[in-house]
Formats: sequence, C-alpha cells, structure tokens
Amino acid sequence: MNNLEYLNQISQENRPTSAKKSASMSLIIKIAVGGLVAFLFIMCLGMALSAGKTSPTDLTKQLYVRTANLNTALTTYNKSLKSSQLRAIGTSLNGVLTSATASLTGYLASEGDKEADLNPPEKLLTVETETIEALDTALNNAKLNGILDRVYANQIQLQVSLLVTFISQLEQRTKDTELLEIISQYQSNLIVIEQSLKDYSNPSD
Repeated sequence: MNNLEYLNQISQENRPTSAKKSASMSLIIKIAVGGLVAFLFIMCLGMALSAGKTSPTDLTKQLYVRTANLNTALTTYNKSLKSSQLRAIGTSLNGVLTSATASLTGYLASEGDKEADLNPPEKLLTVETETIEALDTALNNAKLNGILDRVYANQIQLQVSLLVTFISQLEQRTKDTELLEIISQYQSNLIVIEQSLKDYSNPSD
C-alpha cells in the first residue's frame, strides 16, 4: 500500500497545468490522462495481490515485456519532444531499458526459455498489452494537441515508478543471485532516471 500511496503522490505532484487551449480540449486531455493513471493504479494493485501466485520466472518475463514495450514508446515519441533536457532524459532511459532487455533476454535464455517463450502467461501479457496501448493513446493525443512534453514527463515518470515497484516485488520473490544482480542494477538505474524526471517537472524543488 505504501508503494501505491507513493505513486498517487507522484500523479498529484505532476498534474499538468492548464494548457492555453479551449476548455473542452483541456478537459478531454485531463480525462484521458486521468483514465490512464487510474488504470495503472488498478493494475498495480492487482499485480500486488496476485504476485504471490505467480512464479518468479513468469514475473521476470512480465518485466521483460514491460521493459521492451516502454522502450518502444520512448523510441516513438522522444523525437517529437520540444525540450532538449527531456529528450536527453528519454535517451538515457532508452539506454537503461535497452541494457535491461538484453540482460533479461540472456537470463531467460540461460533458464532454458527460447525466444518464442519470452512472453509471460496470457493473463499477464494481456495486462502489459493494455498498459502500453493506454500509454500510447495518452501520448499520441498529447502530441496531436501540442502538449506532449508535459504529458510525457508525467506519464513516463509514473511508468518508471511502476517499474521500480515491480522490481521490488520480484526481488522479494526470487533467491536467484544472477537475476537479483540484474534487476538490482536495473532498479538503481531507474531510480536515477526517476529523480531526473522529478527535477525536470519540479525545477524549483
């Protein structure tokens, strides 16, 4: 519950300021972003409740898919950001996600999983598919309405926070030293990115 309270605080602190557009357009964007945040909170709660029933290997596969999906979103939208600082943060995150994807792929392969078996069970895969589709919708709408930087900073920070929480749960479920080394480094790198996003969104803090 502490993790969920922390994520809720993030969404409150980084709530977008009013855009200089029509009231109806602003309302549509707020509803879209708010819906994504609500969906992610529900997903995170469900993940926490079901983690005890999911094997560490399946959680690792889910982490792999989430990492790869987020990296794809970054590749799609980073080039459209106006802020060079935010683009630099996105590029750094891209490097972290790319490295983690390679490490997780190597780990799962060493566990006997072929490339075709990197996906988690269908239920978990469905969650990840819905998550990335919701994120893509929010970012694409923001891009079309000229407020991509603001929405991107808020939503990518939330995604990074969710990844940090996910890794903490996986750490509690496995005793595999190789996996622990991979995800510990991954988490440390994500925390650095998370702080960079906080500093960008709250430069006076």
